[in-house]
Amino acid sequence: MRVFSSALWVRYLISLMVLLVFTSVVIPWQYGITYPKPNGPKFDNHIHLQYQEFIVNNHANLVLLGDSVVVTSVDESQLARLTGQNTLNLGIPGSASAEWYLMLKNIIAKSPRKPHYVVVVFRDTILTAPSYRVNGKYFTMVDEVAKADDTLVVQKSFVQQMNPVEKLADAYLPLYGSRLNLRESIDNYIRYSLSGWLGCDINCNDNASLAVFQDMNLDANLLVEAIATAESYLYTPNQLNFAGQLDNSYLPDMVQIARDNNIQLILVRTKHLDDPSYATESAALKDYIVALKDYAQKNDVVVLDFAHDDRLTSDLFSDTHHLTPTGEGIFTGMLAEALKPVLKNP
Repeated sequence: MRVFSSALWVRYLISLMVLLVFTSVVIPWQYGITYPKPNGPKFDNHIHLQYQEFIVNNHANLVLLGDSVVVTSVDESQLARLTGQNTLNLGIPGSASAEWYLMLKNIIAKSPRKPHYVVVVFRDTILTAPSYRVNGKYFTMVDEVAKADDTLVVQKSFVQQMNPVEKLADAYLPLYGSRLNLRESIDNYIRYSLSGWLGCDINCNDNASLAVFQDMNLDANLLVEAIATAESYLYTPNQLNFAGQLDNSYLPDMVQIARDNNIQLILVRTKHLDDPSYATESAALKDYIVALKDYAQKNDVVVLDFAHDDRLTSDLFSDTHHLTPTGEGIFTGMLAEALKPVLKNP
């Protein structure tokens, strides 16, 4: 019995080695990856230039960046009317600091017509959390505005988050290093093959998925819990250490890009119902915001803080972070009023 077990174990090890060697050859060949693989993901040079077209065609002088909060909180037409500035809202739901940095670097700063002002709408520590919202479905969004030479994003959002074992596995084990590509291939096969046989192509399948799995069809409590779980990362001790996170973040790079292109960078902190007042905010977050504002002041960056503004009452929110249409109108007016002392160039 002992001999049989030993033979079985040897057979297993041989099979495992054969599989590792096979995948080490096939996977890099399949996905065009060198071996050993450089740590982190690989971006291509394709970016969505329609964002630049929006800037040029709208003669945008004030451009807003942010996630779904800026999409639902700022009415660009109303803001343009109140400030006298041609305004463009480039908020992208699900985006975070990595994508905002890339939008500023590859889209706005490279635009034939550069805006005078870039407003980044954020909440709490997200500006110094480079690994927040970059994996899974978010990687595709980042890749859409990244170029092959954006090694800073690879380093700050991916490589510096890896421990030594992960770095070795990422480089020398294609099954691990190419796991995202493999998962996407398997997901696509499962998702599209059967529907394709039934006459529903990729667009048909995607539209059906959006209709079925849109937020209003999901359990509201589970959706809130999922968002809260993801957001909790922003309030860990490491993320609340502004000085410790600053150099690893994109904030200094965004400040430098804005300065080099004669763009006034404006940071707008929004309110959310988890910490609606100064009293409910943790001491660590208070210290973080003080440090952020001090850094901004030293670097000629404007910070507008609405996090505890009493005019934004709870009835103006559709959920913890997003405003209702009525709230959008009120906040846009508040933002316009706060921006007026800053805006000089029509």
